[in-house]
Amino acid sequence: MNSMDRLRLLFEEQINVLPIAENLLLLDQSNFREEMKKRNFHSAIVNVNGEWMKFDDGDEAPSPLQEEDWMEADTPLLIAFRMLIQKRRYFIKDEEGNPAYIVTRTDLDKIPLRIGFFGLISLFETHLKDLIRKQLPHWEESITENRLGQARNLYEWKKARGEEIDLVQCLQFGDLGSVFSKKQRFRKFEPDFSRDNWVDMMNKIGRLRDELAHSQSHLGFTWEEIDRMIIFIRGVIDREDPVFEG
Repeated sequence: MNSMDRLRLLFEEQINVLPIAENLLLLDQSNFREEMKKRNFHSAIVNVNGEWMKFDDGDEAPSPLQEEDWMEADTPLLIAFRMLIQKRRYFIKDEEGNPAYIVTRTDLDKIPLRIGFFGLISLFETHLKDLIRKQLPHWEESITENRLGQARNLYEWKKARGEEIDLVQCLQFGDLGSVFSKKQRFRKFEPDFSRDNWVDMMNKIGRLRDELAHSQSHLGFTWEEIDRMIIFIRGVIDREDPVFEG
C-alpha cells in the first residue's frame, strides 16, 4: 500500500459518521412537542409507553422506527454524505443497541466533512500529477509560458530551501486542467466529455478546493453538485491508469 492508498483509506473508510453526529436527546410523550419547539428540533425519538418511536416535523403523531431510519455508527463519512443527500436525517445506535445519536443534512457543513472533501480533492491533484510524471514527458508544452514560468520560480524557491521537490509538484490546480485539456487527454477519463465539460468540472473542483482552503461559511455549491464532483474524482482515481499520447 503506497502513501496515496493510505490517504484514500483514511478519507474514504477510517473517518466515520460519528464526528459529525449529535448526541440524541430522548424525549417523553408527555411533552415532546414543547421540547422540540424549545430546542428547534425537527426530528426526535420519543418514549411512547415504553417503546421508542420517531417523530418528524409535519407528522401527526409518533410512529414506529423503520430500518431505513438507522445509520450504522461505522458508516464512512463520505458514504454518510451521500445517504444524507437522499434522506434528511438518520438515527444511530450505541454499542449496546440503544438510540444514541442523530445526524442530519445540517451536519454536512461541519469541519470533518470539509476535511474529507479537501482530502479527496488533494488525492485527485496528486493522482493527476503522478500521471503527468509517468506518462507525459513533454507536459511543459501544454501550459502557457507565463504559467510555466511561475511553476519554475516556485520550484527554484523551494529547492533553495532544501525541499525535495520536482517541477510537476509546483503546478497549480488550474495547470493540471490545462495539461489534460491538450489533445483532449481528458477523454481517457470521461469519453463523453467535451472540452467545455472538462473545463467546467475542473473549474468547479478548483473553486470548491479554494473555498474549503479559506474556510468559507458557504461553499457556493449545492450538496448535489458537490456529490457529482466527488463521483467524478473517484471515477478518475479508480480508473486503471490510461495511456496517453506523449
